Amino acid sequence: MEMDATQPIFRQLALRIEQGIVDGTYPEETQVPSTTEFSAFLRINPATANKGINLLVDTGILYKKRGIGMFVAPGARQQLLGAGEQGVGLVVV
Repeated sequence: MEMDATQPIFRQLALRIEQGIVDGTYPEETQVPSTTEFSAFLRINPATANKGINLLVDTGILYKKRGIGMFVAPGARQQLLGAGEQGVGLVVV
């Protein structure tokens, strides 16, 4: 997924993670890259990466394991696919 200059960077990151969940890059119950990894790879501020990840935590797509990292929630893929069928994404754009 290409970065889209018309949306805030944190939302672009959230959408990128959502797409990775839907296409199988991040299967349910697996760990997603850390805030530090995303910020280094995408060359963005770590606070911005954290905001994008927390957006997905707030919607129940990701969950935190204290001291370990962020993981894809059970049912996240189906939740995202269901939202897509309705034409409404979970991340407000």
